[in-house]
Amino acid sequence: MINVKMYPAKNGDSFLISMGIETQKHILIDCGYIDTYRRFIKPDLQHIASRGESLDLLIVTHTDGDHISGAIKLLSENNSENFIKINEIWFNALEHLNFEKNEGMELEDSERDILIQEIALGENYLKKINEEGITNEEISSKQGLTLRNLIKSGGYNWNSMFHRKAISIENRKSLNIGEITITILSPNEAKLLNLSNQWKKELKKKKLDFQFNENSYIDDAFELMQLTLDDKKTISSTPISLTSKRKTLEDLFNQVSPIDTSVTNGSSIAILLEAYDKKLLFLADAHPELLETELEKLHYDYFDLIKVPHHGSLQNMTDSLANILRSDKYLYSTNGKKHNHPDLAGIAKVILLQSQIKKKMFFNYETEASKFLLDDELQETYNYDVIFGKENEILEIIIGG
Repeated sequence: MINVKMYPAKNGDSFLISMGIETQKHILIDCGYIDTYRRFIKPDLQHIASRGESLDLLIVTHTDGDHISGAIKLLSENNSENFIKINEIWFNALEHLNFEKNEGMELEDSERDILIQEIALGENYLKKINEEGITNEEISSKQGLTLRNLIKSGGYNWNSMFHRKAISIENRKSLNIGEITITILSPNEAKLLNLSNQWKKELKKKKLDFQFNENSYIDDAFELMQLTLDDKKTISSTPISLTSKRKTLEDLFNQVSPIDTSVTNGSSIAILLEAYDKKLLFLADAHPELLETELEKLHYDYFDLIKVPHHGSLQNMTDSLANILRSDKYLYSTNGKKHNHPDLAGIAKVILLQSQIKKKMFFNYETEASKFLLDDELQETYNYDVIFGKENEILEIIIGG
């Protein structure tokens, strides 16, 4: 049996996958915001620990605030309280990007000041996006409470299944955790190189002759700067108006959008998880062309569950990708309050291209797009059902039970 918990993570992502009957394996993918962690994730992890079990794998897919904020709080508290054993963490930091540094060189005062400023901007951004806020004591460059430093100070196995190198397709395509097989679908080395180059470019803008050397300010600034870079570049979807109800799903299907070029999203860790003869896709915010390429190599004609990429954004759902994503369960994780996700046009691609399958469309919040789909005639005509979560409750999907 596989139990998937889709947490109410506001406009972010957080999923707990538990596999087995008596003794279970547990994988946590992203942690949403601090509020998500405090209200939902921590109690579940404490329950897992009370059963004598551990968190077998924590995957932080990329450095967007809606994926990473809760993870920072989780590791901060676990390092102090040790309330659950975490066997392995996957997270790509600067040191995994084949990023060349000049060893033995000291930062100039001007360079150090630039990095400190970027760290402060990242910390302020984290405070802003978490409704309850984060105090300076909870996240501080002086204490080293970036995710990277929390992993190191906690002594966790970090990317150890990849020989401490980057989680990428080239480094290791698939691996096993007990009876579970995990296949990496994103990122590849090219996407990670883009991430490294973006960061160098941004710093060079601030000081043309910036020297990159061995210094914790370098690594902390990298992680925190990623929080703000792509947020400014993400294109919001067109809000759904009441006049949209006059449109058919075919009309929406034909809407076009630029493809996602966010460098941070492109670095997302997307996986295929196989266990107990079931196949589950968790596609993070990954780019559609890479997902399509990797999924075509697998030659699978069906998946038992699909967490769609980037909160259902049309920028991450092409016709060709939607045609590959055959399932009867699709997960859309967002409250719709940022960038107007999910895109109704993106959902229409899935519904129409997979019309032969009776589908369940899972939304952990009611949004304008999901409410539009809650129409008996539409559901009967296009062969789907809509399942809503509640804002203060966890949406659970059981597979094989």
